[in-house]
Amino acid sequence: MIPSLIRGYDRSWAVGTVACTALFATGISLWSVMVSDRLPAELATHWNEQNIAGGFEPLFGINLLLSLTAIALCALVCGLAIARRGASALLARVGVGLGVFFSLGVNAMHLTLIASQLDAPDPARVTMNPALMIPTVGLAALAGLLAFIFYRPQPAA
Repeated sequence: MIPSLIRGYDRSWAVGTVACTALFATGISLWSVMVSDRLPAELATHWNEQNIAGGFEPLFGINLLLSLTAIALCALVCGLAIARRGASALLARVGVGLGVFFSLGVNAMHLTLIASQLDAPDPARVTMNPALMIPTVGLAALAGLLAFIFYRPQPAA
């Protein structure tokens, strides 16, 4: 039912946001496979309050989970915002902006998680690299802001 609610210009936005998110997620996953010989067998995924790694996953699991999370988050948030544009154009624009920001934020975390562990001798001692995390999340925020600015919902048919 929802696909019939989204037509033309709005459908292009819905498909475009998900396609861009999928492109970034796929690119990060492919890059991580290309550099997998420089990564530990199990990558750190969770840290405690002393910044010591306590959770580990294989590369395949990280790529699958974070890529699917980013894509699903974008499809859900942007799709619902666009489908509900008739209730409020402003809320639809905010929803699209937040969907882009959140999904690209997951991609930023994915990239930082992999890049922070390149050539790491001990994955238990690895920390997330803020020098990479801050600019990538900043770019995700900028993309979300641009989506909010440029998306102009069309009246529901």
